[in-house]
Amino acid sequence: MKYSIIIMLGVYLFFSGCSPEKSVVEERPITHISIDLADTLVQEILDFQDHFAPDSLVRFFDHRDPTYRYLAAGAFASIQDPAYVDALVPLLKDPLDSVKQITAYALGQLGDVRAEGALISAFQAVDTTNTNHILNETILEAVGKCASASYLPLISSVSTYKKADNHLLRGQAKAIYRYMLRGMVAEEGTAKMIEFLADPEMDQIVRIYAAAYLSRANDLDLSNYSDLLSLVFENESDTEVKLFLPQVLLKTQDAGAANLLKRELRSDGDYRLRCNILKAFGSTNYALYRSNIQSRIHDRNIHVATTAAETILQFGEARYWKSYMTLSLGEFPWQVKTALLHAVSKFIPAGNAMFRNINEDLLMQRYRESNSVYQKSAALQALAEYPGRYNFIIGELEKSEDPVIRTACIQALVTIAEKPVFNRLSSTLRTAVISTLRQSLLSGDVGEVEMAAKIFRMPQINLTQYEIDTQTIRDQIKERLQLPRDIEAYLAIFPNSDEIKPGGRDYLFTHGLDWNLLSQLDDTVTVSMETNRGTVVLELYPKMAPGTVANFVDLVNVNYYADKPIHRVVPGFVIQGGCNRGDGYGSLDYNIRSDLNQVYYDQPGYIGMASAGNHTESAQWFITQGPAPHLDGKYSLFGKVTNGLDVVYATQIGDKIQSIRIL
Repeated sequence: MKYSIIIMLGVYLFFSGCSPEKSVVEERPITHISIDLADTLVQEILDFQDHFAPDSLVRFFDHRDPTYRYLAAGAFASIQDPAYVDALVPLLKDPLDSVKQITAYALGQLGDVRAEGALISAFQAVDTTNTNHILNETILEAVGKCASASYLPLISSVSTYKKADNHLLRGQAKAIYRYMLRGMVAEEGTAKMIEFLADPEMDQIVRIYAAAYLSRANDLDLSNYSDLLSLVFENESDTEVKLFLPQVLLKTQDAGAANLLKRELRSDGDYRLRCNILKAFGSTNYALYRSNIQSRIHDRNIHVATTAAETILQFGEARYWKSYMTLSLGEFPWQVKTALLHAVSKFIPAGNAMFRNINEDLLMQRYRESNSVYQKSAALQALAEYPGRYNFIIGELEKSEDPVIRTACIQALVTIAEKPVFNRLSSTLRTAVISTLRQSLLSGDVGEVEMAAKIFRMPQINLTQYEIDTQTIRDQIKERLQLPRDIEAYLAIFPNSDEIKPGGRDYLFTHGLDWNLLSQLDDTVTVSMETNRGTVVLELYPKMAPGTVANFVDLVNVNYYADKPIHRVVPGFVIQGGCNRGDGYGSLDYNIRSDLNQVYYDQPGYIGMASAGNHTESAQWFITQGPAPHLDGKYSLFGKVTNGLDVVYATQIGDKIQSIRIL
């Protein structure tokens, strides 16, 4: 026991920034990283990454040129095969810090606890007198991604880092945050993050990760910090930090802190903050903040008004149904109006036939009169609260060819089937719903299959009662799906299939890297996206995400994105586009592999690839509306908005991409 205490104390001293003597390292003739995408050896390494060929990559770990060692090690951040922990570890002693850094990042991405000892030793060996060294930051973050819980209090308790030690402080904050994402928190970590957040002179990135931690961590008791956190909120001038604070303040359970949020909600401040306040109010105690939420459906900002209505729909209660109905009779944008009508249909008690009929008629009217498939889709979800409308929903499915409408119909039928009362409904209704869902499962349509697959996970439904043999229908579905295009539906039916894992099937590699295109690109590529809201200019990073950028540029060159809708908007989080169906399930006949390099979603305006899991990307992308550190290392980040962020903020669901062109 005495020896273990001595070891842990030694580890703490290493993290505290002790400065061991520098070891003498033999000088190499090449001492810098120079990535040239026209270099045939660079192409070979990146092709090995693209084809999940780890053994071929390992051969470059002792190459004389550090560029190749760097690229080979970095490939494992995307491949994420824990079997190669031992092969990567020696590179933590590479003569070049850049190679050590990318190796530490890759080991963190592997998420294997076996790397913890090597990472801690590498931190020990770093010359910590160079306090602003990014290698320190990367090692600390990697420890947070893979190490055992015993190191969390040690990392959290370090207090010797100075404010000028930006990278050490960022590493400490990221380590605590990454531990939290793995479900590990410690009182010391929470105290350290509050300390970071409360210091306005602290590095912005450190404070963003601190605020994100306090907002996202479950079951934190912040009641002892209510005065301090209220003061932080009142005086905070950095909106990107402040975006996370509504949920943080409500965790203090302090009336004064809640009053600050109520006052902010009434202001004309950043709409993203007001949206986050509404979401926090709803998820924390809807009944307590009901009047505050309802007041914002009249907000002049469409995103705030929509968020208020969606919060009512998500967290509302049946005892308030009359107020929802009163509100729903007002004049609002369709997003707000339909959500309010949906809230009425969801919460109105049985026995109020007259009001139910009025509300149902209003929904039917909006469905029939609307020219927007997204408004129609929202109305169909609301109509699903009336199981008796199953015939209408099935009829719309049969006559519509629009994927948005068809997927929405299946979603509505699934909602009916999920209801606790489903088995008490008429045999005719139940048989019609399940039969239609069965037909959708066999349709070969990715959206319909993915949505209808939920019936396999409904314990209240016995499929054999409807003459459906689970194994037989799964085999039939498999025959009708086209991979990799329909991989999202395939995952819904066969979530544990080895076929769709790296190395499982050759079809994963039908779309290789276009080296002719990549070799012609500059270090950064500028593109202009024209939408009906305005122009967004993006700068792409081909050296950071070569496969992703090549695919995006290729689609731009063939005018693929013209007239595609923005099919998803989450106010304050992301806008998403590039779907060739409009319902979010659109994909091309190929997938590309993830490019998970060391870049971070720590600001608004980053563009990343949407996916159904690693290495399932195709054409869809998203642009962040605020910092989103929980996306780091999971979604390929390949560029950033350099002009037109206001257009990103103004974008609404159903807006159109008119064109994207290379400048």
